[in-house]
Amino acid sequence: MLKRILKIVLFIVIVIAIGAGYLYIRLHNNIDNVLIANDTWRSEVLEFPLIFAGDLDYQGEEHIRFAPGWGEKNSEDYFSYVFLWILEEDPNINASELERIMEIYFDGLMGTGAITNLNFFKKIPETKSSIQQTANNTFEGSIEMYDEFFKKEIITLNAKIKSEYCPHQKKYLVWYYVSPQEKNHPIWNQLMNIHTSTKCH
Repeated sequence: MLKRILKIVLFIVIVIAIGAGYLYIRLHNNIDNVLIANDTWRSEVLEFPLIFAGDLDYQGEEHIRFAPGWGEKNSEDYFSYVFLWILEEDPNINASELERIMEIYFDGLMGTGAITNLNFFKKIPETKSSIQQTANNTFEGSIEMYDEFFKKEIITLNAKIKSEYCPHQKKYLVWYYVSPQEKNHPIWNQLMNIHTSTKCH
């Protein structure tokens, strides 16, 4: 009986080690982040398919800049960040498609957070998003999601999203700006001032 338990424990440890190694490799690549922000904003670049949202069937990269207090639940810029998708093909986004995308994205992200926290069987509340088109290729809305990383509770992110075609690169860009803060908070000026080093026009 003891040997069987030890074998099961060893199997679980091996699976976790393999998963952690794969996660490390996927998160640590040599791709330069094209988003220009203050040096205090943490940088990350991921490749599609995203490890936490494989149902998003795109080819390309995700470039991210996190506000300095992104991971501090009492900070004014908690969970405030910008991510840019540079895609090979036109994603043909609209309001309802963006709602679907955000729900897949954040459900997957928080599910990964639960695994990282060794909460393998924790049921994460589903993300609910509401997005409206406000102008040509421009959208705004809210994302109600469970923060598994820091607050361990449901939070609401305000979101601004815009898409554009980059003729210089022949790629499609989708910008996501998110923060729990209301749109008149100073963090939004910082978010919207983040730009890309990529030449598009």
